[in-house]
Amino acid sequence: MEENQIKDIIDFINTRYDEEVPGPVKFVIRRKAKKIEKLDPAEFPESFRKCTIEELMFILKNAYSKKQLKF
Repeated sequence: MEENQIKDIIDFINTRYDEEVPGPVKFVIRRKAKKIEKLDPAEFPESFRKCTIEELMFILKNAYSKKQLKF
């Protein structure tokens, strides 16, 4: 992936985060976000690694609406 594409993704996430996440929630997110450094994609199930972002979003929305997620 090109550097400008990566920058676009990061800028999009940062903009959405700044606009839509309340301050107290940002505090919790910052503490938990440090765990991202420990993630190893090789440990993810193959189905997770091979799905597209669109498929992942659909899966999460669907599971959330059915109360299948534990958050």
